[in-house]
Formats: sequence, C-alpha cells, structure tokens
Amino acid sequence: MAAAFMAGLAASTGGMAPMAMAQEAPAAGVDLDLLERRWHKCVRQAFSGQPAGLATHAAQKAALAECKSLENSYVSAMLVAQAAEAEARRQGKPSLGARARGWATSLLSYVVEPVTSWIDAWRR
Repeated sequence: MAAAFMAGLAASTGGMAPMAMAQEAPAAGVDLDLLERRWHKCVRQAFSGQPAGLATHAAQKAALAECKSLENSYVSAMLVAQAAEAEARRQGKPSLGARARGWATSLLSYVVEPVTSWIDAWRR
C-alpha cells in the first residue's frame, strides 16, 4: 500500500524526477518526531542566519526553501504512516492509539475498582 502511494505521489509531482523521489522516500520505521525536530531545527537555524535587513516574509521563504528536502522527508514519512494506519484500520487491526486506550482502560478498571471498594469499605 505504501509503495503504491509513493508511486502515485511520484507520478503526481510531474516536475520531480522519480529517482529524486525514491531517494527521499522514508523508510518504514522512521521516527516522525525525529524528522519533525530536524526540520524545525533547520528552519530555525536558516531563519536566524538571514541578513538583518531582509524583510521577515522574505527571510521566512528563504529559510523554508533552504530546508525543503527535510520538509519533504517529514511530509512523506507522515503520509506513509497515515496510509499504513488507514490500511491497518481497513484490515480491522486496531491502531497503536486504540491499543493504548484499551490497555489504559483495562489497567484503570483493575486499579480503580479495588481502591474504590477498599475506600467504601473503610468508610463504613
């Protein structure tokens, strides 16, 4: 599914060479938070390195242009992760968030119920 998505994305970009798109395609186990932090750090550093007399809008555009490859990597990884989640939902597998909520709910029932009953018994 992710490979088909990336192929469709490469075909829709038109001006970009498919080879360049393949080089920027994220690996399956990429840490999205790490990619986001790298991109934000690059943008902050690029923006702080702009000449002082440059207009803010121009400095922002230049900083974003300088970090375009990191942005593309982050966005591609995000889209692949979303496609994988959608595929997992389609197959009936719960997402990581749903599994975490289920675990927290079961843990809560094992902890809260005994404590509540103990407090009620103590009050009587």
